[in-house]
Amino acid sequence: MMLINILVLLVILRLSFEKRIIESILRKQWQFLLTVQHVLFWLCFSFVTVYFYTYFVGFPNSLFRAGIALLINAAIYYLVFNYFVPAFYVTKKYALYIFYTMLVFVLVSLLRILTEPGIDGFSFIFIYTSQVVVILTASLLGISKHKFIIENDIKALEIVKKEADLNLIKSKINPHFLLNTLNNIYAAGNHTEDLQSQSVLNLSQLLQYTIYETAHQRISFATELQMIKSLTGLYQLKYDHQLDIQLDLPTSDWIEDVEIPPTVCFTLYENALKYAAIGHVPGAWIRVNANLDDKGLHFSLINSIAHPEQVRINDDYKGIGIATIRQLLNLEFGPEKYSLTTSIEKETHLATLIIQL
Repeated sequence: MMLINILVLLVILRLSFEKRIIESILRKQWQFLLTVQHVLFWLCFSFVTVYFYTYFVGFPNSLFRAGIALLINAAIYYLVFNYFVPAFYVTKKYALYIFYTMLVFVLVSLLRILTEPGIDGFSFIFIYTSQVVVILTASLLGISKHKFIIENDIKALEIVKKEADLNLIKSKINPHFLLNTLNNIYAAGNHTEDLQSQSVLNLSQLLQYTIYETAHQRISFATELQMIKSLTGLYQLKYDHQLDIQLDLPTSDWIEDVEIPPTVCFTLYENALKYAAIGHVPGAWIRVNANLDDKGLHFSLINSIAHPEQVRINDDYKGIGIATIRQLLNLEFGPEKYSLTTSIEKETHLATLIIQL
């Protein structure tokens, strides 16, 4: 009956904190609820343990043996909850998780059997059952904790992405830049119709990109590269094709198959345009390279760095920042699937993005 009561209490404890029952609370105070679960479990478990040793062992050894049993089980609980679950279960190393929990169960059971005096058949059952209950409870609460953490992180990153997309639409093609571009297209029209048509096409592609493509979770790498080319074409038009910008971009079929989150490479390029103060600083330059190898997709960008006062002049575009790019990549691929590094050396800025495919 005592073992049945333990199992019933555990079922009630777990069901009482189901997400569908108190979903509104879980969204805001899941950490507090996990703490309450810990406390309730240990109150129930301590009561059952003390009751068992008091009833079946008797004084004066009952409280001492109950205290030792609680300390041992607390150590198991802490080890499973704080180490085994995050190190093995969350990382999907299920075989290692089962191996180490079974190893702890066997070793601790042997230790208690060999050290506790007066072990009988029912005591064996209680030792085994209590440790199984502790391991299962610690595992369930540890998994719940990381589930809630992941859910909250995803929600936070989705909010960041939506804010970034909104900022992108507001800042990428602002009216000031559009006005300058249209004036330049009008002026170029007096010289050649082909140049004017290409400029209108570049502008149309950028508008389509910011209005439609950024709403997608992923877009083809070819689309991202085309936007870089279109933006380059508009900048070259604005500065009479005198800018030192070299794009070493692939044209193979694989760029249509590879998909990435929108704005990632485009924003890195925008930041280079801004911080090189291209068009405002004599000698400013930008080099862009993209390729695919067995390690994944590589996108690198090197540019000269202007002085801060010169950067402030070039404010047609305001990038969403490296931090936001990392958040978008974390949301889409996970931190272990990409590498984004930046470095500055001798007034030269280098940004390298590698995405494992």
